[in-house]
Amino acid sequence: MNLRIFFKSMRFAFRSRRRIFAFIIIYAVLYIMVGKGLEAPGPDWWLWPIVAFSVATVYAILISQFRRRDIAILKCVSWSNPDVMLLLIGEVVVVSISAFLVVFQLTVEVLGVTQYFVGTTSTPLVTWLTNYITISAGPMFITLFLIVVLQIPGLILAQFRANHIPPMMAIREE
Repeated sequence: MNLRIFFKSMRFAFRSRRRIFAFIIIYAVLYIMVGKGLEAPGPDWWLWPIVAFSVATVYAILISQFRRRDIAILKCVSWSNPDVMLLLIGEVVVVSISAFLVVFQLTVEVLGVTQYFVGTTSTPLVTWLTNYITISAGPMFITLFLIVVLQIPGLILAQFRANHIPPMMAIREE
């Protein structure tokens, strides 16, 4: 694996700040929903991995759609298809890990602030925060694993779409 291209793709991902930050927030909400669904398993626990699969696949498809011109330019300057795949993987990894770190930080801060300021007494706001935002460590890491694994089919589809982008698209007017 070409690590230089992988790290370059991570920096390249932040060129589209609005989309990246929007999907970091979407993935953070997804982590919380899937983590909460896995914390209290019920008869419908299998719906949460399907939701994670759907969001991950849609995001991978959107990457290949929005990066069409960039991919065409990179193919013009002799990037190979595996290099383009690393570009897509880098952007997905940046979003996944960033959203995980946001949720982890939010969980630690909510738990720390509630214990520091409130202690053992509970107010409705504190109860809501701890019930709906914090996730236990086990389900949080299982959710990270699930979302990373469930992005593989979406990445394969995005790679298939990216492989069929002609280099001549870089000079076409749209």
